[in-house]
Formats: sequence, C-alpha cells, structure tokens
Amino acid sequence: MNAVVPRAPSPGLEMRTAVVGATAVCASLGVAVLRVFDANSLWPCAFHAITGLHCPGCGLTRMLHALVHGDVARAWSMNPLAMIALPLLAVMLMQWWLAKPLLPAWMNRYAHDGRVWIAVLIAFGVLRNLPFAAFAWMAPG
Repeated sequence: MNAVVPRAPSPGLEMRTAVVGATAVCASLGVAVLRVFDANSLWPCAFHAITGLHCPGCGLTRMLHALVHGDVARAWSMNPLAMIALPLLAVMLMQWWLAKPLLPAWMNRYAHDGRVWIAVLIAFGVLRNLPFAAFAWMAPG
C-alpha cells in the first residue's frame, strides 16, 4: 500500500522576504567594503598559497572588487565562472522569494541540482590549472 507523505509547508512570504532582505543587506555591506578597500590587501587564497594551484574560488574577491568599480572585463578575467553564476543565483533567489518560476524548466532543473554545481566547480577547478593555452583564460588575472 502506498502511503502519502505530506510535504513540509513552504516558508511564508514574511520569512522569504526576511531572507531576501538580509541577503540584500549583506550584499550592500560587501559592496561598501569592496568600494573602500583594495581586494589585493584583504586576504590571499589559502589554497593557492599552500598548493600553488587555483581553486574554483580563486580571484572571487578581486572579481567582485572589479565589478563594484565597473570593470567588467577585469572581473571576467578574475573568475569567469562566478561572473556566470552570480546572475543565475540572483534569479534563483528572486524566484524563491516570488514563489514562481522565472527560469525555463530545463534550466531550473539543472540550477537546483547540487550535483551539477559540484561537477561544474570540480571541472572548472581542474581546467583552470591545466598548462595549456586553451585553458589559460580561466586562471585569475
């Protein structure tokens, strides 16, 4: 016999609004910090300092610093994956807040699958460290 398992109720609009508001406040504080401080003076990547390799997040702070200062080309050169992921994550947050889909169904399915994110991060981390000219554009700077 098949039992029907009730789904947990989705968070109410008030809670979703509070989460989106807190995200906006944190993002605003981050923008303010990056407007005042040079990203190179904040903190180095510990993974890169220890291994000499670029992790998938290497260049992320410098990318955000460049974006805050309007330098899109430099931001792309620091971390192209994050440049693609940031707008996608923003749309995913908006669609959660509004409780309605904004992305096409196929993209929504992949964007909400953690296995896809893990595979992309691993592939990006490996490819950006390969010593071939075809992948050199993925390394920061």
